[in-house]
Amino acid sequence: MKKTPWYQPYFKNKKVTKMGLGPLGRSFGDIVFLAQAGARVLVTDYRDGEDLKKSKQALKKKLTSSEYKNLSFVFGKHRLTDFRSADFVLKASGVPLDSQYIAAAKKARVPVHTSSAWLFDLCKKEGVDVTTIGVTGTKGKSTVTDMIEHLLKTSGQKYHIAGNVRGVANLPVLKKVKSGDIILAELDSWQLQGFGDAKISPNISIFTNFFEDHLNYYKGSMKKYFSDKANIFKYQNAGDITFVSSQANKQISKYHTKKFVKKTVPRTTLPNWKLQVLGDHNRENAALAYSVGQRLGIKESVLKKALTTYKPMEGRLRYLGMFDEVHFYDDNNSTTPGSTLASLRAVSGRHAKKVIMLGGGADKEFDYSVFGKGINRYVSSVVLFEGAATNKIIDAVYKTFVPKMKVVSSMRDAFAEIRNVADKGDVVILSPGAASFGVFKNEYDRGDQFNKRVKQFKRK
Repeated sequence: MKKTPWYQPYFKNKKVTKMGLGPLGRSFGDIVFLAQAGARVLVTDYRDGEDLKKSKQALKKKLTSSEYKNLSFVFGKHRLTDFRSADFVLKASGVPLDSQYIAAAKKARVPVHTSSAWLFDLCKKEGVDVTTIGVTGTKGKSTVTDMIEHLLKTSGQKYHIAGNVRGVANLPVLKKVKSGDIILAELDSWQLQGFGDAKISPNISIFTNFFEDHLNYYKGSMKKYFSDKANIFKYQNAGDITFVSSQANKQISKYHTKKFVKKTVPRTTLPNWKLQVLGDHNRENAALAYSVGQRLGIKESVLKKALTTYKPMEGRLRYLGMFDEVHFYDDNNSTTPGSTLASLRAVSGRHAKKVIMLGGGADKEFDYSVFGKGINRYVSSVVLFEGAATNKIIDAVYKTFVPKMKVVSSMRDAFAEIRNVADKGDVVILSPGAASFGVFKNEYDRGDQFNKRVKQFKRK
């Protein structure tokens, strides 16, 4: 007789309102898990586009007919009753802070979850003795998470990846996790809202840095933005720890007065090892990963092997190679002025030839005045995707100097311009310093299009 999974009684016949469907990725996997666990899932999305219909059809193919009967759908709107009458609400990233639907659920005392927080909380409540590691920060969290994963893999640790990782759903981790395992999660501010609701924090937390970002979502309030981020350490218990960069430590002291166990990790903490990642900021990222490895008791020789063999992940200052004698870097996930300037500084320090920057796009309420001076120092040509952030960048640049600059409305047009200006030995870097929406579906679409065209690149 087949044994009932330990988590199934928790979900069986429970009414779950899933807010947001999206493409085939995190939400899709969570919905599949809930339906297979016997929950009655109502999927509601205020959109009603073709991508939702495709996701719905994919769910039908993925599930058995009896499992699919556990699903119902409301597209084109949300209904307050679906949030008030549920046993649980599972929300997607980016749900407005003042959402009337989330407010209605909480008023009706319906628990509201984000998937990563729900995963962590269930393991804790059900006595699954795991070590949880969470990484946050305005920038660098993906790289530090990836570095830690490389450490865990190299050292042979049993671990599971969760959080804000492309294509990775959180709730299905419950099928695989066992006592003694490690759960490693990259956590953005939206997911950390759920940690605040559940009043939990990871056992080992990493706070990479804290800069302006998502101020369009937080209505210009850095305090509100920090409040979500702070959930990564706010509910830690005795024996837990938070590793912070020097910059993050200053910001935490500014916004948070209550004491907790933290350790500041400057980049000099890392031994003088030769890394395959560029820039002081990446050496700082490696120092944070190194500190986590020490905390886990991984041998120094293994830490050295892992960190010196680590290569940048997609979209994080990753060298793609030379194509028709032009160097290309994919830094697609640098969506703030500060992170883009750090990448431009690192690339210009390695290459003597001119740097052609591809960036701009939608605005997240950033101040680009300092950004203009950085472009003046590190960049010779600028190709910008149209958008409100691009207008700000142009204003900032023209206050300092007038480089060769072109505004385009597609990746195809961007590469047409690159072909016109790129010479032998030059460097092209996609490092937007802005959001993707408008010209692209999302940042993944922007990165995918860039990588595809790089492989086909030919100078005129």
